[in-house]
Amino acid sequence: MFLRLFTLLSFFFFILQSQEYPEIFKTLGTPLYKVIPKINSFSDFKGLQSSVTSFTNKASICLNNGRKIDKVEDRKVIKLHLKELRKLQKSYDYIIHSIHKEIAKSIKNNDYKLFCKLTKYEMNGLLENKNIQNKAIKFYTKNAHKKTNKLLENKIEINKLLESSSQEMYNEIIQSSYNSNSKSNKKKSVGIIASRSQNIITVSLYNKNSYDVTMQIIPQYKNIKQLGNVEKEVVIKANTNFQYVRLKVLGSGAYYGYSFHWMMGSKNAKHNDNYIYRLPFAKNSAYLVSQGFNGTKTHKGSSQYSVDFVMPIGTKVYSARAGVVIKTKSNSNRGGYDKKFASSGNYVRVLHDDGTFGTYYHLKQRGVLVHKGQVIPRGFAIGYSGNTGYSSGPHLHFCVFKSMSARKIHTIKIRFNSVDGVIEEPMKGEYYKAR
Repeated sequence: MFLRLFTLLSFFFFILQSQEYPEIFKTLGTPLYKVIPKINSFSDFKGLQSSVTSFTNKASICLNNGRKIDKVEDRKVIKLHLKELRKLQKSYDYIIHSIHKEIAKSIKNNDYKLFCKLTKYEMNGLLENKNIQNKAIKFYTKNAHKKTNKLLENKIEINKLLESSSQEMYNEIIQSSYNSNSKSNKKKSVGIIASRSQNIITVSLYNKNSYDVTMQIIPQYKNIKQLGNVEKEVVIKANTNFQYVRLKVLGSGAYYGYSFHWMMGSKNAKHNDNYIYRLPFAKNSAYLVSQGFNGTKTHKGSSQYSVDFVMPIGTKVYSARAGVVIKTKSNSNRGGYDKKFASSGNYVRVLHDDGTFGTYYHLKQRGVLVHKGQVIPRGFAIGYSGNTGYSSGPHLHFCVFKSMSARKIHTIKIRFNSVDGVIEEPMKGEYYKAR
C-alpha cells in the first residue's frame, strides 16, 4: 500500500516538475523541489518513510501554488506562500537531521554497507554538520578500500580546496627554520637572529612587516640549556624585534635550532563590534547576496562569516572601512569553479585600526586601484569586481577576519549600513542598497 502511494506521489511530482517553474520563487524554492528524487531514495528506511511521504506531498502542493501566485501581485498571498516555503524548508531540514542520526548509527554499528547507502547522494545540508561530517570522513577513510563513496570523496576534496582557497583569500601560513649552522637570511620579512657572547646565546625574533604577526616556534637543542621559560606562540609587533630567549652552551657539539611558522595578524586583536560597515559598492546601488553567513557552498569553517554579492565584471568596489592596504594581487586572468583556480584570485587586503583585516576578493585582472601602504578612508574606490580564483560566477567576496593563532584565522560576524537601516545578517536572495 505504501509503495503504491509513494509511486503515485512521485508520478504526480514528475508531472508538476515538467511544467515551467514559477519565476518569482526560483531562488527560494527550486533546490527543495529538485532534491525530491534523492529524498525519495530514503523512503524504504523505516524511520524516514512518513517524513519523506509528507515532504513529497507538501512540495507538490507548494510548487503548484507557486505557479498560481506567479500570475498575481497580491503581497498578502505572496507572503503566505513564503511562509509555506519556510515550512517546507523545515520539513527538509528535519529529514536531513534524521538521515544524520541514521548515519551516526551505521558508524556506531560499523555497518559500512548501510553507511554507503545513506551517503549515496549529494544533497543540500547533508553532512554539512561539522561533527557528523568529521565522523563520516574518518569512518569512510578506514573503509574506502571496500567501496569508494562519491559524496565522501567530494567532501574530502572540497575541504582541501576550501583550505587551499582560504589560504589565498585570507592569509598564508609561512613556514621556515633557523639553526646554529645557518647563515642569517635578512631578506625574510619575519625570522630569527642569534648572537653569542662566550657561552651565552641570545635569540631574537623580528618582523619587518607593517602589520603584526603571530608566530609559533618549535625548538631543538643539543648540549644547550634554555634559560627561563618562553611562550611557544608569540605576537611580534609591526616593524619590531625583541629578545625571545637566552641559551647557555653546556659543552662541545652544542646545537640549537628552530622550526617556525607565522601568519599575518595578531592573535590578541579584538574586533570593534560596535563598528557598522559600509556596503562595498557605490552609494544608492543595490546588489544581490548569493551567499551569506554560513552559506552552504563555500562559507564554512574559516569562511563562515563571509558575504558574496553578485556583480557584473568591472563593477567598482569601495572600501567598507578605513585602513591601510597591506597586500594586493591583480595579475590573474584565471577563474572557475575548480580546484585548479584556488590560488588565482585577485584581491585587496586592508588592515583596520583594531588589528582585523578586510578582504575584497575575485577582482578582475588589473582591477586593483590601490597600492600597498596606502591609507584609505571609508568609501574609497579600491578596485573592480571580477570572476578570478575559485568562483562559480562574477561576484565580490567580502569578509573581515583576524588571526586566532599562527595556523588559524576566524572571519567575524559584522553588520552593514544600508538605505533601509542596519543589516544584522545579509540574507541569500536579498538585494541591499548602499547608503
